[in-house]
Amino acid sequence: MVLMISVLIIQLLTGYITNKIIHYETGLSPYKVTAFAMVALVFVLVPAYRYMHSKVEVIVAKILLSGSNSLGKTVGLIVSFALVFGILFLIYLHHWFNINLFDYLSKDEIK
Repeated sequence: MVLMISVLIIQLLTGYITNKIIHYETGLSPYKVTAFAMVALVFVLVPAYRYMHSKVEVIVAKILLSGSNSLGKTVGLIVSFALVFGILFLIYLHHWFNINLFDYLSKDEIK
């Protein structure tokens, strides 16, 4: 569970950074921007990924353990995992498809 949530969080963070690098207005041609972005990905994101991976794993483990301590080992672990996974689901849904689930549900209720 820790590995799965860590991968999702790290991919979200590195995707955000990559998107900022690629869409930064420099006035350069797309060929130069592509080359720069590729170099930046290797030299910036690889060390950042190594750093973030250990930090995110520790944070996720603490969240899952705190849930298991408060609600019992199995139930707390499942509830805390479902909560974190649900939050990540909403973030990815908005990031990939520009869908805000809360707005979507409220529109359906009005109809």
